[in-house]
Amino acid sequence: MNRLKVVVIVSSDPSDIYFANQLARRLNVVGIIVESSAEQPDVRRKIGKLAGYAFSPWQIPRLLRERAIVREHVRRTSAIDLVGFGIDAFELTPPPSCRVERVYGKNAANSPETVELIREFEPDLLVLCGCSILKEPVLSIPRLGSLNLHGGLAQRYRGVWTTLWAVVNEEPEYVGATVHFVNSGIDDGDIVYQGRPEVAADDDPESLYVKVVKLGVRMMITAVEDIEVGRVQRHKLEQKGRLYLSRMVTPEVLHKAWTLTEGGVISRYLAARGERDARVLEIMRGVYCTPGE
Repeated sequence: MNRLKVVVIVSSDPSDIYFANQLARRLNVVGIIVESSAEQPDVRRKIGKLAGYAFSPWQIPRLLRERAIVREHVRRTSAIDLVGFGIDAFELTPPPSCRVERVYGKNAANSPETVELIREFEPDLLVLCGCSILKEPVLSIPRLGSLNLHGGLAQRYRGVWTTLWAVVNEEPEYVGATVHFVNSGIDDGDIVYQGRPEVAADDDPESLYVKVVKLGVRMMITAVEDIEVGRVQRHKLEQKGRLYLSRMVTPEVLHKAWTLTEGGVISRYLAARGERDARVLEIMRGVYCTPGE
């Protein structure tokens, strides 16, 4: 069997580095492009903000509370990611045949330089996770198209932080992942596989996310192998879920997610799992089953 030449494009987030490492070990990944959108802080803007608080000191307690919420969220999620993903989330270790390139800046994956870089690889397929929304100059390069791992069930949740939002909205039954072909929209291309991880009573927003990523890795590997042997199936997304954007995740949203978890949102779902799961399974397409299931 002739193996497809795959180029993986990811962000620098730990879960995306983990994703790239797993694919590089199982597929013919000839290149990994890591996009970092981190920008230098605008010092003038920071000074201006601090000056603003000097004239409105009553806002300082709120600011300190929000910072404490974010710090605690980062502390918890970092510890869970380290246990769940291990070193694979923090260091790329591809085989020698795979070339790693790093690109920097907002929407760097769409820059002319990155477009030329991708062309050099002559990929059959692009595989994406966590990178910027790709535009036509990039999407037109791979011979067989592009696949994306979306960390949600697209019929209900599109965009980012979708596992967290499923908890915030008290809908753990909608925690899941979608592997789909990429089009000009956001998380609304043809579905190849969808899956839901096993939820346990002691899960929380981040442990669920780790499970979603690991399930998504398995689904993506299977999807690429299906394309290699010509048996891939495509399913139209018949209903589009709400689109969640990064700016919607505030410290209050983070606080609510953990408060609901501690208040039993997972246990309440598990107590009525049969009825609640039935509604989700009705809308899923390309339901993924591991060997033996």
